[in-house]
Amino acid sequence: MRGALPWTSLPLALAAGLLPLRVRGQATPAAQLVVPAVSDVGIKTRRTIDRPNSTVATEILFLKGPWQRREQILQFPSLTGPSAEHTSLRITRCDERRTIDLDLASRTFGSSAIDDLVAHPRRLRRVARDRSPDATGANVTIHIDAVDTGERRQVGPFLARHVITTRTTAAEPGANARAGTSVEDGCYIDVPPGDCVSRAQGDAILVGSVVRPGTPPDRVRVEHRGTARRGLPIEETSHSDDGSPESRVALIEISEAPLDAALFTVPAGYRAALPRLHGGFDLTKPDTLVNRLASYWEEAAAWIRSL
Repeated sequence: MRGALPWTSLPLALAAGLLPLRVRGQATPAAQLVVPAVSDVGIKTRRTIDRPNSTVATEILFLKGPWQRREQILQFPSLTGPSAEHTSLRITRCDERRTIDLDLASRTFGSSAIDDLVAHPRRLRRVARDRSPDATGANVTIHIDAVDTGERRQVGPFLARHVITTRTTAAEPGANARAGTSVEDGCYIDVPPGDCVSRAQGDAILVGSVVRPGTPPDRVRVEHRGTARRGLPIEETSHSDDGSPESRVALIEISEAPLDAALFTVPAGYRAALPRLHGGFDLTKPDTLVNRLASYWEEAAAWIRSL
């Protein structure tokens, strides 16, 4: 095992209502399906926030050839009793173009085919557009400047890059978004994309703001000034000038020990999860006739209430 690097940093705090946006002046390049061939490696990081009783997120990534296993463990501190914990787990098998979500508590799994963005780019762009609310409010401009310092460091089998990203938000009067600046100073490595789809840097980013009742969503424009490549953060420190607490990502360990192929398969005794009518799964319930009938009835009742 190798220890953490001396660098450490904060994620950009995104509020409710996340919207995918294309970068101004940049064409949308075609996405490509990839089948990586990575030597066995395990990476464990932890994200913390400098505020008492804040949630601690531990991320564990295992890579083996074209397979991935991603675990996220959320620990919720409690002032009155034992801390609560939630674990989400996804296995991705790029050679089979399939993802498998597991629920450890219910011992269920849901298996889904990976969307072929190469074959259906127009359909996916149309779905994203249909789901986006109309933005008719004040103008908000976000400048993102990602600068590679040129510093490199060997971390296990990876060559880590030191990148500093500054995000400046300029908002007109009446905007929901707050003007200000945030900085992410971190160390990043290249790992295969989690959904087996390779996209160009800056193809789309995720932004969001709280929309006050009775006000329209902001008209957001994103401009890139520096476009240094980032990647998976193994060390990162984030801070902003709006009074938000600082957050940090720390590298806990990296291992190059051989990985058991069983880590990337559905464990024995797990049952298929209940599929939802509109896609996805209810991982808290197994796929049985009784559960399907109950789910259909709930969907029908919800539809009638909406009328």
